[in-house]
Formats: sequence, C-alpha cells, structure tokens
Amino acid sequence: MGLVKIEISPRSTQGKNANRRTRAAGRIPAVVYGKERAAANYEIDVREFTKIMKSLGGRAAIFSLIEGEPTDDDSIALMREVQRHPCTDEYLHVDLMEVPRGQNVTVAVSVEIVGDSPAITAAGAVVALVMDAVEISCRPSQLPEYLEVDISELTEFDKVTVGDIKLPVGEMVSDPEALVVNISVPQEMDLGEDEDEEELEGEEGAEGEEGAEGEGDSEGDDDKKED
Repeated sequence: MGLVKIEISPRSTQGKNANRRTRAAGRIPAVVYGKERAAANYEIDVREFTKIMKSLGGRAAIFSLIEGEPTDDDSIALMREVQRHPCTDEYLHVDLMEVPRGQNVTVAVSVEIVGDSPAITAAGAVVALVMDAVEISCRPSQLPEYLEVDISELTEFDKVTVGDIKLPVGEMVSDPEALVVNISVPQEMDLGEDEDEEELEGEEGAEGEEGAEGEGDSEGDDDKKED
C-alpha cells in the first residue's frame, strides 16, 4: 500500500480558544509526536482530511506528512486518535505518531469477509464478523489496507480464528486463538410450550363450562323443592 499524503502546517497557538478559532477557519488542530522528536502543534485542512478519511473507509494507513514542498525526507506517521464532536460529528483534533521508516510498527488492520458459500446459503446460516480488526507488525511501507477472510469454502458451524488468517507481509500480534468469524444456523422456535398452554387453557375452559352447567342444574332443583 502506498503512503497517504497529507499536508500539515505549523501552528503556534494552543489552548481551547485558539483551537476554536482554528476550526472556525476550516482547519483541524493536530499534534505530531514520536520517540525521536518532541510533540509539535500543526493544523490540517478539514476538507482535505475529510476526503482522505472517506476514501480510507476505516482502513489502516500510513501518512506521509508534507510540510511545504514534498521531499524524500518527509516524515511518516500513524494516526493514533481522531476526536470528533459527539453531536455534530465535527473533527476536533488529530493525533499523529511519527514512525521510523526502517522499523516495524504494530497496527490494527481491519478484517473484511469475501466470497460466497453455497453451503452456508443453503443452510440459511448467519455469518458473524466477531473481530473486525487484528493487530499485525510490519514495515510502514508494507502495511496492508485490510485483511481478507474468504468464506467460499466454509460450511455451517465453521469458525475462523486469527491464526487462520494469511498475512501478505509481517507477523500477527493478536491472539491466534481469538475468534474472528463465526458461522451459525438459527434454531427454529419451539412451539411445544405454546401448544401445551393452549391445551391447558382449553381444558380449563371446558371445566368452567361444566361447572356453570352444574350450578344451573342445582338452581333448577332448588326451585322445584320450593314449588
């Protein structure tokens, strides 16, 4: 996967009021930090950032941080946190962590289900994605956008664990026994209890009717005695 280029601009102001003014100007306050550099304040164009996030669709990415004219020495970074307004969904702040180009990084990569299994369809089975991302370790330039889980050869009640996923590069960090995809067949509703209840209600109704008839006969006998 190629690096995703994103332009950043230095930001000299900080604090809540300054951040509000930055966002009002169509920019997102951001911070870039790393093991070999001190944290520094930047800002990102909100339209460019929104476009990038939509194109990624939640997939993992390594960003090439462009400050001024692009060069071969531009920093690369992972997006560690994106803060959004709980009501308006507005981007509030972005945290980027710089990573060395020649070292492995541990990143959560999304999992996507591909393929179609006739056996699963015929059985009316349900395919559940239990774990939507797994952690892998690889070079930043080799980071895959997503990992595929092919279910075309699976049948009902099959399962896929982290250890079943084939990595194109790098090493798996997540627990290999962790469940990723589960295939189950919904059980049919048991109507036995309902039928028993209906029979019981029918018997109770019949007993009620017999009781009512018995009371009517008793009243008739009493009337005859009075006569």
